Amino acid sequence: MSLFVLGISHQTAPIAIRERLAFAAERLPDALQSLAAVPSVEGCAILSTCNRTELYLSGSQTTMREAADWLHQWHGLGIGQYQEHLYQLEGSASLFHLIKVVSGADSMIIGEPQVAGQVKQSWQQANDASTLDTRLDRMFQHAFAGAKRVRSETGIGRDPVTLPFAALRLARQIFGPLEGRSALLVGAGEMIEDCATHFNDSGMGQLTIVNRSIERARALAERFSAASHGLDALPSLLPQHDLLIACTASPEAVVTRDMLDRAIGERRHRPLFALDLAVPRNIAPDSSDLDDLFLYTIDDLHEIIEKNQQRRQDALRHAMDLIDSEVIAFERWLHLHESSTTLKQLRRQAQGERDRLLDEARAQIAAGQNPEDVLQRFGHRLVNRLLHGPSIRLRQAAEQADKDLLAAARFFFEDDPA
Repeated sequence: MSLFVLGISHQTAPIAIRERLAFAAERLPDALQSLAAVPSVEGCAILSTCNRTELYLSGSQTTMREAADWLHQWHGLGIGQYQEHLYQLEGSASLFHLIKVVSGADSMIIGEPQVAGQVKQSWQQANDASTLDTRLDRMFQHAFAGAKRVRSETGIGRDPVTLPFAALRLARQIFGPLEGRSALLVGAGEMIEDCATHFNDSGMGQLTIVNRSIERARALAERFSAASHGLDALPSLLPQHDLLIACTASPEAVVTRDMLDRAIGERRHRPLFALDLAVPRNIAPDSSDLDDLFLYTIDDLHEIIEKNQQRRQDALRHAMDLIDSEVIAFERWLHLHESSTTLKQLRRQAQGERDRLLDEARAQIAAGQNPEDVLQRFGHRLVNRLLHGPSIRLRQAAEQADKDLLAAARFFFEDDPA
């Protein structure tokens, strides 16, 4: 049995592929149950964010292959269609990766804090669905503690270069100063909230928040003296705004090419900046060739982010050292867990042999045999039964020159190991 990670991220695939393997939030419980039913899977959790989709697994050596097939089938894809974009990790490398993810060390924006909450939510969903086994659950717990140490003992999370920050930089490249400009924010989640905060602080003019739930849009808008509307108002609102930021959980585009085409026409071809921060994308990709539309996705922010993250490299190197130490500690726990399991099995086996021989001995005494002779035979047979397996293994160790096992056996039988 081992621990595995099977995933795809911004480092291995563009958004057009990542969105094909993303999980809709409302379908995650069903997906967890389906993945848990794969024969070789003993435990599982699913993480699906804008930048990554990852399966965390506990199982046998065939688990990775079967999970990759399941991932493709779940999304209605041909088996192996995106295999070249998937990464596979096993054993301690799985924990190393998970701590990097939770701490933000593996994010597009190094040190960004949102992913920690997303991973905890994925762990909680798996826990609620009863798809975690002991080893996988312990790996997540250890990752949360390790990531907390990384963030507190390094500067990895200090002054983060956020997606909203990068969006502002990009918008200024197109419009120059943003004072007097208006922004239409589609969605009401954490990312849109962060965008509203940055845009409001930048001195931008009117902010408008649109969401499927008008109550959530109104609640967020009140914090920024912004206007709020339902999604049905999108077509009429688009021409009135210079910037469009979209980030919802919708599995399909909420802003269509026709909407944008009409909006640009009504704007008399004044530029419209559009940024799609969602995976799957919320703004129809086929809109990108429209004149006077500057359409960007989350991947397009990467260059801006890279230029502002060089200062974090020292903190990142320190974080890697801390993560190494956390992995070593987890490996010690794994070894103890495995040895404890082996000892429990050995104890159950020994007790079973004892009970079987005791039943035979009682039957012999009840049949009139000499109790002393019966007890002598019982003791002799019990010793032979208990030592039969270890004796064979020690002979094999001697033939194969397995010095570690022979040394462990000598240590065990010494009267004074010190």
